[in-house]
Amino acid sequence: MTVIVPARNEAAVIDDCLHGLRAQDYGSRTDGGAGGDEPSLRIVVVDDGSTDRTGEIVRAHAAADSRVQVVRSEGPPAGWSGKVHAMHVGVEAAGPPEAGEWLLFVDADTVLGPELLTRLLATAEEVDADLLSAPGGPPAKHSATWPVLMPAGLQMIGENADPNGRGSKAFAIGHCILLRRSHYDKIGGWSSLAGKRNEDIAIATSVRDHGGLTRTVNAQEQVTTSGMDPFSQGWISFRKSFVAGTEGSLPVLLGGGLGHMAISVAAPAAVALGLRERRPVLVAAGAAGWVAQGAAHVRTARVMRAKPSLAPLAPLTNALFGGILLDGARQVLRRTNQWKGRRTGY
Repeated sequence: MTVIVPARNEAAVIDDCLHGLRAQDYGSRTDGGAGGDEPSLRIVVVDDGSTDRTGEIVRAHAAADSRVQVVRSEGPPAGWSGKVHAMHVGVEAAGPPEAGEWLLFVDADTVLGPELLTRLLATAEEVDADLLSAPGGPPAKHSATWPVLMPAGLQMIGENADPNGRGSKAFAIGHCILLRRSHYDKIGGWSSLAGKRNEDIAIATSVRDHGGLTRTVNAQEQVTTSGMDPFSQGWISFRKSFVAGTEGSLPVLLGGGLGHMAISVAAPAAVALGLRERRPVLVAAGAAGWVAQGAAHVRTARVMRAKPSLAPLAPLTNALFGGILLDGARQVLRRTNQWKGRRTGY
């Protein structure tokens, strides 16, 4: 098993991530002493051009545990997205594949419980999966991202990517992705996805399209992530995902954002209008839509271990999420104007 951790300026979280990986009950725990067996778990951390203490912290772990290796990268070359290139560098640094090897890609802001690797491998073997994704749950102290943005975000992602690999895209979340090395090589590795920014869904879809079986598992009791905190970071993270998922399409982002907001507030608006004009049918229709949004909020919040207490406000939180799409459109428009400005010399 080889674990790849891409890390750029992750000094605040990388220590907890590596402690969690080193505490896994999977494989050998040798420390490089005399007579020790070759570790069956390798942890490759790619220090991707960090300017903080990330490299220093990782080197301390490497000095204490022979399973940990740190590789320095100075960022992606032209045509590569940063995280994809860092993961590519990590796999290359791990060396030639071993028989039956698995790769685990873990974000630096993610902490794994001690049984996670063993459980993931057992599940993969049981269902004969080639790729498993384990989304992370919230840390003990988390921001409003989880109850406010996460339910609507998960619903929108699920509408476009299937957790069981069906549909136009296969679903995965990059916090924690387990992949057979043989299938990684089969799809051409990260090189085949060099420019992708929604790399998790891209690699799951590529594995599926090359005949592999993909699955998403509920392992929040063993996987937590701080990558959605604080709230501003959660907003930015979702914005990046949807800009990447729409390939920066301004019409899709604008239309999706405005449409999502309109549909979200239609139910309470119908209730208010029906009460005002004493039209019980309109009130009933609006109430039904309101209840449906609340039920979907509860279901998705529970999946991600977020409190579902905001379910009655689901139309408002859903409308707020539409604002993320509009913010993505604003960012795309700004980039387009900047590019035009450079081109014309303004």
